[in-house]
Amino acid sequence: MMRRALLPRIFVLGELEPACQLMEESVGFRYSMEHWLHRMLTSNEAIVVNKAEVADFVYLPHCATSVFMHMVVQDEQEHQGVFRTANSQSELRLNSSILRRKEVFLGYEGNLPASSVLRLDSSYLMHKVNTIWPSAAFDQCWRRSSCKFLVGSIYGRHVWRHFAKVFGDKAVFITHAGMSAWLRGQPDEYFLAGSESVPETIDNTCRASCRLHCMLEPPAALPQDVVLPWVVAFEWTPRATAYRQRDILVFYSGTENSCSRKKIREAFHGRFEMEMNFFDPRSHNKEKVLIFPSDFRLKQQEWSELAYRSKLCLCPDGDSPNTGRLVEVIMHGCVPLIISNRLQPPFHKYFDWSKIAFFLREDAIPRLPAILAEQFSGPSGDRRILEKRTLLRQMSHLCDYARDGIGSTLLLALREQTRDLRGES
Repeated sequence: MMRRALLPRIFVLGELEPACQLMEESVGFRYSMEHWLHRMLTSNEAIVVNKAEVADFVYLPHCATSVFMHMVVQDEQEHQGVFRTANSQSELRLNSSILRRKEVFLGYEGNLPASSVLRLDSSYLMHKVNTIWPSAAFDQCWRRSSCKFLVGSIYGRHVWRHFAKVFGDKAVFITHAGMSAWLRGQPDEYFLAGSESVPETIDNTCRASCRLHCMLEPPAALPQDVVLPWVVAFEWTPRATAYRQRDILVFYSGTENSCSRKKIREAFHGRFEMEMNFFDPRSHNKEKVLIFPSDFRLKQQEWSELAYRSKLCLCPDGDSPNTGRLVEVIMHGCVPLIISNRLQPPFHKYFDWSKIAFFLREDAIPRLPAILAEQFSGPSGDRRILEKRTLLRQMSHLCDYARDGIGSTLLLALREQTRDLRGES
């Protein structure tokens, strides 16, 4: 039990607007983190204070993701209306050209539609900064070096640029946006294949599968920000504990929404057909490596069944480095093989992810088939995988929003920052 004096003191600046409560169910569980954070903070009487002048943090309630989702739908409907009102093929082509120029997608993460992003940033978040939040409590925290603002945001600083620029390091973002240079600072021993995969003639400062994955400015997360795991539909079950029934060595299935995923498809081109051809002698007497083509869509139940049968599950960057896939494979007892150059894993300061996962740099993707065969075949490969599974169940509990591990670790992170704000050792 933490002593009360060591707990962060949080002042809540107002309530969520009524529309936020109506939107919570419509956006789905995966995007519920901002609502979860609001409930977690406001319901904890041990940390909530009534006076801003004694607060370590002032929490700024909002539901930006819910509003953003509705804006995206609204913009899409308007775009479809432009096409429907076209009177000719030439007018249709003209309208399409106008929309393409207007709608520049943000390719650094999520391919988010720029018009919706900019509108949310300026008309919702900045409206709160300029009109809703200003008060004596807001100003009081702004003036004190011993006070910071808390902002929950599924998307990171690099998406809500105007909003993030206003606060800078005066705010602590609690986010899913785990994108930073953290992995680039890890030694070669941290990764499968080490530095063997890097040709001497290539500039190794980035080592990503494409230049797009080298973009880290503006930053998604600053050092004081806290990255949370994604909310997923799965939880740990007795079947996740079992290992003997796992007859698939490596499994991956997902959409092709990143450079890494495209490279994986290229690296395993033609191998899926061979693995699934039971009459091919090469598929006999060995554990399967099932890397599904991007156009082969599995139903959720089918994906789950294969994950339960797999020892290793590939976790490449998706439309962001920190993906829900990472938590999903953990919940199935499948050891993650994380392929990334820019992932900052959830709670990376408190958990040693190398204890439960393997890491591979993106530049090694072309050699991935050979790396899997060299390092994970036979009894020695089994032993390596089993070593990672030792703490997998514990990690599953710490990534489960139905348990108290996420909230407790978040409070631990805020507690450490509280000590710095108070100048305590």
